[in-house]
Amino acid sequence: MGVITLDAQSLRYISIFEAATGAEVIDCIEYDGTVVFVLKQGHLRIALRNGGENVQKVRNLLNKRVMLVEYSPDPKRFIKNVFHRYRVRNVVIKREGDHLNAVVEVDPRDKARAIGAGGKNLKMAKDIIKRHHPVENLVIQ
Repeated sequence: MGVITLDAQSLRYISIFEAATGAEVIDCIEYDGTVVFVLKQGHLRIALRNGGENVQKVRNLLNKRVMLVEYSPDPKRFIKNVFHRYRVRNVVIKREGDHLNAVVEVDPRDKARAIGAGGKNLKMAKDIIKRHHPVENLVIQ
């Protein structure tokens, strides 16, 4: 698990998001024009109240894409939450020494999108997951 450090900009984004949605944010990462908010367990539903209208307000205020991920202390569940847009079929986690390796099986139609151009989405997912769980390797199948 990585160390979570938040810069002034991330703290500003968190403040805006929490004020607009009422949901509690535990982490915020800006990655290539997308702001990823990791929400406290159970707070995704709060953020998406009113048909996601408040999240849309945040998108407009920040003028950036916004991605929401609900935290889970269970690495398998957290990985599923990170990849929720890609129809996850299964997540297998193997412990090797003191770290974890994860294989994420997605619908074949979503595999290319899950990886992203040049591996961009996969790298972003790895960065998010490593901040919260000791997952060293992540493979999409």
